[in-house]
Amino acid sequence: MASSNGETYMLPRTIQESQRLDAQHEYMRHMSYGHLVHPSIPLHQLHAVADVATGTGRWLRQLAEDAVLPRPVSDQNPTFIGFDISNQQFPPQKELPPHLALETHDMVKPFPTEHHEKFDLVNVRLVSYAIKASDLDQVVRNVLQLLRPGGYLQWQEADASDSWAHPETPAASSCVDYVVAEKIDRGLLPSIAGPLVKTILSVPVTVPDGQQNIVSWSKNLMRLIHLETVSTFNHPSPAVEMGKKAATMSVATALLKARLHRKSTEAQDSLEPDPRVGKLKEEVEAMKATLEIIQRGEEHSTWDFDITWIVARKAIVQDTSKGWMTVRRPSP
Repeated sequence: MASSNGETYMLPRTIQESQRLDAQHEYMRHMSYGHLVHPSIPLHQLHAVADVATGTGRWLRQLAEDAVLPRPVSDQNPTFIGFDISNQQFPPQKELPPHLALETHDMVKPFPTEHHEKFDLVNVRLVSYAIKASDLDQVVRNVLQLLRPGGYLQWQEADASDSWAHPETPAASSCVDYVVAEKIDRGLLPSIAGPLVKTILSVPVTVPDGQQNIVSWSKNLMRLIHLETVSTFNHPSPAVEMGKKAATMSVATALLKARLHRKSTEAQDSLEPDPRVGKLKEEVEAMKATLEIIQRGEEHSTWDFDITWIVARKAIVQDTSKGWMTVRRPSP
């Protein structure tokens, strides 16, 4: 089921939401030990980078300012490109450096051919609230099509089901239950990490006779380089420890409001004889009560959550007669 405006995406596109996304990005960077790019990915090889579901473009803009990365050869050809289904949260063009561009594109659809196999790194983050379960395979294939042979995929995800409160209060468990139920109602996966890893590693590559895939020595398009669960629980960063409840509650409030709005509209549109009306109204009132507890700061639990951090590398297929070591591991 799509949202009331015909979209699957659960969150609004407002100035306040853009501010929340930027704050969330900074928190995610703290959780990632200060890294925008996982240390297993060689920064000196990143001549072109794509960010899918870029939102406000904050991750991409910060990476473009990184002095360690190769400098653009020409301002005429952007080396950093962000894609998003909507441009509503893009910053003004005048605020972007000349070697960075933001484009509107739905990741469920194949990317334009001029972007195929053009990027050394493709970054995707926190799209589990935007991808239907039925679209996951196609989205992964579309994203991987952007990568050059030997290019890297970095993907980070966190779900409501990856968060927990201690002690577990009725408001805390209700909040997570409502968000998970809303994901299921919209056709989204209640937890994306497992299916995502499986899907990334299941895409095949053609290896003709006399050739070999020197990245994984298999017929898999992607090789898993790194898989990690990063948790706020006992995280070494003081910023993560201090901000974890605020980070959890800000997104929980936004997601809970999305379900409350949809269910309220559904209850108003239903005719009174409909037996569902009573249950809908009860659920709406219960959600309002939970939301009020959270907004008044009366939810006193300590919250933690996990992020799944995936790094994978795309196949390089070449003749068996050619040397492979320097191709697979270029010197700095």
